[in-house]
Amino acid sequence: MDIAAQLEIHAKQELDHALIISRQIDYLGKMPAVTPKPVRTSEDAEDMLRYDLDQENETIRNYRDRIRQCEALGEFAMAEQIRQILVQEQDHQIDLATALGEDVPDVSGGPQARPMRKRR
Repeated sequence: MDIAAQLEIHAKQELDHALIISRQIDYLGKMPAVTPKPVRTSEDAEDMLRYDLDQENETIRNYRDRIRQCEALGEFAMAEQIRQILVQEQDHQIDLATALGEDVPDVSGGPQARPMRKRR
């Protein structure tokens, strides 16, 4: 596996995801009310892959929550956009776990995020 090439692909996809999400935020007519978490770094390549995998796991859990929330609010198109992002995030998770020589983590459980509010 060419890890550098995969990470380059992932970085472009992450930028695309941010643009999709920003359009959805504009659609809702709101501003984000969250502060991004600090990015963990390390000089050790394996540690960096581990940090990236941990972040992907959390991201997948959060996107799954957002899909359920969108559907509960009747925002089906938004849920579909997030589903498409989720597919790529799961691919990232697989790639990172493979690079680390691990099984793909099961992130089907976990905490539920706070509810998203529908625009008025």
